[in-house]
Amino acid sequence: MNANNLRGKAAIVGFGDSYCKRGEAKSAMRLAQEATRRALDDAGLAKEEIDGLLTGRAPMSDQRHQWNNIFAAYNKITPRYSSEITIHAAGMNSMLKHAALAVTSGVARFVLCVGADAVASLPTARAQIGGMDADPEFEQPYEPIIPTIYAQMARRLMHEYDLTEADFSAVSVQCQEWAVHHPYAAKAHKGLVTIDDVMRSPMIASPLRLWHCAPWGPPGTAGAVIVTDAQTARSMSERPLYLLGAGECQTHEYLTDRMALRHSRLPLGNLPNITSTGCRAAAETAYEMAGLHPNNIDIVQTASQFAHVELQVLAELGFTDLREAGEFVRSGATGPSGTLPTNTNGGWLSFGQPGVSCVMDSISETIRQLRGEALGLQVEGADIGLVHGNGGMQACHSIAILGREP
Repeated sequence: MNANNLRGKAAIVGFGDSYCKRGEAKSAMRLAQEATRRALDDAGLAKEEIDGLLTGRAPMSDQRHQWNNIFAAYNKITPRYSSEITIHAAGMNSMLKHAALAVTSGVARFVLCVGADAVASLPTARAQIGGMDADPEFEQPYEPIIPTIYAQMARRLMHEYDLTEADFSAVSVQCQEWAVHHPYAAKAHKGLVTIDDVMRSPMIASPLRLWHCAPWGPPGTAGAVIVTDAQTARSMSERPLYLLGAGECQTHEYLTDRMALRHSRLPLGNLPNITSTGCRAAAETAYEMAGLHPNNIDIVQTASQFAHVELQVLAELGFTDLREAGEFVRSGATGPSGTLPTNTNGGWLSFGQPGVSCVMDSISETIRQLRGEALGLQVEGADIGLVHGNGGMQACHSIAILGREP
């Protein structure tokens, strides 16, 4: 099947999410169960009607093998189509595409897509993450932490594209402008900040300061969506959300791997480099499938663990030029009064990273915005939303474009 033939042929007919408040503790499994129950109620379905189940990478807080199977067993769901979609953490975003393929081909009628984590409530688990994302032979012996690896990319962007600390800081400021209104955002209680505030925060790994880095929090989150074919969705719901476009691309796993990439048919610039990613290729595929362009997008959620990543992603999604990305954000374009509302729950920088469920949080926020049910600030008149998922050291990228009309 030509991927373009999938445009608008599958839709989200049920949605649910679940959150931990500050100081509250729930397991990833409990959060996933709560979100699933709400999605089933939203769709008006019994769990016995679910014949497809997709989950992302196992939660960092519950790294049992075959987590997909364990979730199904705990919830007494017996799918005939089931898999974990693991393009690092970005696979959680790609679940929507795989669900669309299943329901449009007749493999399944109702596919439940679930993502959850609660690693932010487990300090011992957080300490292990640097080792998980570093090459065991060439990187782990130097004991890097995640910010030091991302700082290398940030420093190179400054060198090649004249980006500045002030540019990075503007991203943090605008994410916080959204987060202060969201009841579950990890940094909401810290209030608004200025560029000067951000640039006075402690240095973590030069040039990245504390406010340039995503926090671990809220303590846990989960999201669940139920996907079916468009015709069935319209018969069940007055407000289905259609999958208009999807694309993905992976270029490496560890940062040292990326420097060994010398040739590619993808638009990755002059190789080797660490200043371009597979986001551009994933976006091109998604736009082509949707028959849309960047100027058709009303809201955007980027997977930005660090401030410079948002600038890079906005450029590769086609919203700005990388050299001008800092000025684009400083103009207020991505903020609550801007022309391109971005990371409307505060994004990973201010809403936070509860674990790998941060990718699902972006999907949940987009669905709520398009439905007019935002928990924080509501963007008025948003009909089309783009969700970007990122996994690894800027290694794996997934794009989903959702719309209120097919």
